[in-house]
Amino acid sequence: MFTLDGVIDLHVHAGPDVLGRVGDDIDIATGCRDAGMAGMAVKAHLESTSSRAYHTNKAVPGFRYIGGVCLNYPVGGINPAAVDACLRLGGRVVWMPSGHSRFHAEVTGALGNWGYSDMDIYNPADAAGISVLDADGELTPATREVVALVHEHDALLATSHLSPQEILALAAYCRPLGVKLIVTHIRWTPEYDLELARRACELGAVIEITCSTVGGYTNRFPIDEVVATIDELTPQQLVIASDAGGVRHPRPHEALRVLASNLWERGVSEAALTTMLKDNPARLIAGG
Repeated sequence: MFTLDGVIDLHVHAGPDVLGRVGDDIDIATGCRDAGMAGMAVKAHLESTSSRAYHTNKAVPGFRYIGGVCLNYPVGGINPAAVDACLRLGGRVVWMPSGHSRFHAEVTGALGNWGYSDMDIYNPADAAGISVLDADGELTPATREVVALVHEHDALLATSHLSPQEILALAAYCRPLGVKLIVTHIRWTPEYDLELARRACELGAVIEITCSTVGGYTNRFPIDEVVATIDELTPQQLVIASDAGGVRHPRPHEALRVLASNLWERGVSEAALTTMLKDNPARLIAGG
């Protein structure tokens, strides 16, 4: 049976938050540590978690809370100043916009809303949604500056809720620079399909498979298709993360245990699981 010893979850949500969460930073970090995990990266849709990482790491010894910033409107959108502050405070992950991305609004029908009663964030007046592309389909200067900062700090850039067009443009720009890029929660929406994953991998990106999309009430990514994706793309190009911490999912460590156990039962080897849950996450957040 696969154990969680040494696992690093690169996609966790925790309180305090205006969105529904099953526990706060210390509570969730403690649960993950006690399950044998080595660390977790916490994505907050409203703020940088770098300072929260500092305090949680003091409160939960023997575990690494990894901070980062998600570029929604509360931090100024695609804001290099917010990225610089986050990374200089020790943050290791920069997520592109989530609920405030223009693509999020297109696929959900609502900017700043996930379709649940407890999943709603404030939209500024006349907000149209954030894109990393200009009217000509090129990366904006602010986006390029964000990429430069991520490169300078050898941090990890995550696509979050960008459109497939934006993801591929970002991957093409990051590859020659050697910037580490992860495509967030493949199959979160039908547009995040295997073809997108293939094309992003060809451009050097790593693909994230999350527990939140596999099975359960959403079942956007049936388990047998997950196995087929692992076989095709290979574990070296994949990360398994929970995207858990919300009230409609198991706690992060339990979500990972259940998915890993089901994959193992379907023939995914312990070596492959180790690569996707331990080795690749550790490599991607290394450097700071």
